[in-house]
Amino acid sequence: MFKKLMASLGVGAARVNLVLDNEQCRIGEKLTGKVLIEGGNVDQGIHALDVDIVMKFTVRGKEFTRTVDTVRVARDFRIKARETREIPFEHAIPIFYPVSKGSVSYSLATRMDIAQAVDTGDTDRLVVLPSREMTMVFNALEALGFKEKIGSGKIGKLGQQFEFYPSTLFAEQLQELELNFYLENNSMKLFMELELTGGYMRNGLEHHAELDLPAELLSGGSVQEIADFIREFLENELNRVSIQGPRMAPSYHNVQPHTHGPGFGGFMGGMVAGMLGGAMLGSLFDGDENEEAGDNGAGEEGSEDGFDFGLGDFMDFGDDEF
Repeated sequence: MFKKLMASLGVGAARVNLVLDNEQCRIGEKLTGKVLIEGGNVDQGIHALDVDIVMKFTVRGKEFTRTVDTVRVARDFRIKARETREIPFEHAIPIFYPVSKGSVSYSLATRMDIAQAVDTGDTDRLVVLPSREMTMVFNALEALGFKEKIGSGKIGKLGQQFEFYPSTLFAEQLQELELNFYLENNSMKLFMELELTGGYMRNGLEHHAELDLPAELLSGGSVQEIADFIREFLENELNRVSIQGPRMAPSYHNVQPHTHGPGFGGFMGGMVAGMLGGAMLGSLFDGDENEEAGDNGAGEEGSEDGFDFGLGDFMDFGDDEF
């Protein structure tokens, strides 16, 4: 009886520990590991065993913490005294997770709901890396002499946006290249915004372009082949600009921030697609303007004021290199 009483207070109760095969995982791949449960001094019933994917980030100088996903590991089981149980764990990192960069970081919070006892848990670090396809594009841009800008990796309504400047090739024609990644069927699109240079009438103007990267090129091609593909595309676009002038509006400008259609969900790093759209855009930005820096506000409801999260407003995810 005494052992049961102490276990109900958390002394000698069952413990849980999440052990990951690797704390780093690319977008589009599976995070794997196991959940270890060690029984305490008495048999105990477990109502639920969950792992929360928690993202910490900064908006306008204020730090926020939100749960972006919850993985249900097990439900309604008993763990015997001194028993050790191992349960497999896996979670596919979806395309709409922003990469770990700058002020964005992730953690995994394991929660074990013990019947008639103090709950227990465990916290582990998670690093979300760019997908392999994204990494190949980044490497190709680097091969073309593009450097990532300080502050690159912001989130807009179309997903995570990356910003580069040319250091050698295209330096006389471009001030900046911004891009969003978009998945459609088996191909990847790069939605580009080119900030032009070269003359009083053109300096600072923006030209919008869309580049399709075939799946065959991404899967079987080399970084240099992708670099050549991008270089030829940019040369053609800049030549078109010199003749016809810049395309001032993107073809995707009519996409609405609360749209959940299949096409919109293809924007990588988008916080308004899928789980992050329904669960986060409302709870992340509604009413957060009055939260204090460092508030751990996972799952809290906000007021009706919220942020103005239009096309021109971005969250700055910092300047760390991948």
